[in-house]
Parts: sequence; structure tokens; C-alpha cells
Amino acid sequence: SGSAGKATVKVKKAKRAKGYQYKISQKKSFKGKTTLTAKTKKLKKTFSKLAEGKKYYVKVRAYASKNGTKTYGSWSAKASTKIR
Repeated sequence: SGSAGKATVKVKKAKRAKGYQYKISQKKSFKGKTTLTAKTKKLKKTFSKLAEGKKYYVKVRAYASKNGTKTYGSWSAKASTKIR
């Protein structure tokens, strides 16, 4: 316990998506300081320094950019994983 683990999230390409926003948390509600958010143009994101033995919840949404304004899609269903 106390050591760090990793979780990798992969998504399928969405039409017209310029990038993806990933959210990972120890809480189902995605509230609090245990929530990490990352934006990337890649279909795969690895979160590191996660607590081993803990359960994490993940969700993703795509975004498109038009005239400098970002438009976000809806969040995916929550998926969970246990860090080993």
C-alpha cells in the first residue's frame, strides 16, 4: 500500500472530435480532490501515481472546436477499475 499504480484509458474515435477530456476519480460522484482531469487529442490516456488497491472511476467526453469555441459532448458511462 502507498505505492503508485497506473491506469490506461482508450476510446474509439468520435466523428468531428478535435480531442477528448478524461476524468478519473476514487469517488463515483467525481467530486473532491481525488479527481483528475486531462485533455488530449489522443485516443489513449495513461494516469499514473494512482493508489494501489483502490478502485477508480473513469469517464470520457469528446470535444470539437469551431471558431475558437469548444463544444463538449456528453460524458460517457462510468467505468471502474481496481489498481493492482
